[in-house]
Amino acid sequence: MILETERLYLRPLNKDDLDTLAKMYSDIEVMRFIGDGRTFNRAQAEKSIYRWNEYEEQKGYCNWAVVRKDDKAYIGNCGFNRLPDDSDTEISYLLDEPYWGKGYASEISKAALDYGFEKLNFNRVVALVYPQNRPSIRVIEKMGMKYEKEAEYWGVKLLMFAKEK
Repeated sequence: MILETERLYLRPLNKDDLDTLAKMYSDIEVMRFIGDGRTFNRAQAEKSIYRWNEYEEQKGYCNWAVVRKDDKAYIGNCGFNRLPDDSDTEISYLLDEPYWGKGYASEISKAALDYGFEKLNFNRVVALVYPQNRPSIRVIEKMGMKYEKEAEYWGVKLLMFAKEK
């Protein structure tokens, strides 16, 4: 276990997560505001589990599995990665649609951000969000992150928020 909150905990992704991850990655609504908005097939989902675990071995952090404590359900991912241009460390999260609107994104992302500053010794963390993704903007603001600028990644114009230690 990486960290835990009142209702959730983070742990490394594993092969048992594949069915749920493949379902999330193939869902147009779930993926609409992730990266360039493309969906991914099952083989790509499987490959991403291995890539995230390799990333953690190299960097000491990654996007981990978000699990509900009460029923051990794997409901999404949350964690950190370097931006494609290696300019900043990004916090990100992805939750399966049945778990939207329950406060899980705010709960786990705030705990992960604190973990990043306290345990991983990050001095600065950014979050990227589509301008029309109002729910995620609220989550990012609840983390205490402040709007910094417009940025373009994956061919998409995004808003960048940041927080420093």
